[in-house]
Amino acid sequence: MDLGAALQTYFAAEKLTGLSLAIYGAVLLGAVSFVYRTHDGGFMWAFVVVLGLVGLGAVIGGSVLAVKTPPQLEHLLGLDRQALLAIEVPRMDEVNANWPRLALTWTVLIVSSLALIWFGQRDWTTGLGLALLVAASSAMVLDIFAERRAAVYYAALVGIVTSPEHVGAAQP
Repeated sequence: MDLGAALQTYFAAEKLTGLSLAIYGAVLLGAVSFVYRTHDGGFMWAFVVVLGLVGLGAVIGGSVLAVKTPPQLEHLLGLDRQALLAIEVPRMDEVNANWPRLALTWTVLIVSSLALIWFGQRDWTTGLGLALLVAASSAMVLDIFAERRAAVYYAALVGIVTSPEHVGAAQP
């Protein structure tokens, strides 16, 4: 995949991820509204507070991602190849370094949420466990797809960096 196609594909998916995340956040807020109206006590409050914050964060974060992505792409498309690579390779190095930590974080939260559901002796622990399970498993799914998308984009960037014409251009 050439660099232009890799840029277009990666950032189109990034924008779609933002839109999807915002919609998902709205769905979570709908679920929060439903649980608030149909349940009570500690279960309801633990579920509503945690998932409400996650849903609100998804709406805001997804919207910001969807809005900021097109100008970011336009900026990158306006750069020469050397400048683009100087920005994107280090950025993607940082992004890719985060995947193992994120996977571990989501795994710990999923296991913890299951422990709260199974072993918690109070209603609030079940509500908290369910909310954390929804949030962490959703984040893990999102990140697995994002990691796969980033790998393709990074391979295109690194392929350019290691190509003979790029290496030759960098020499004095």
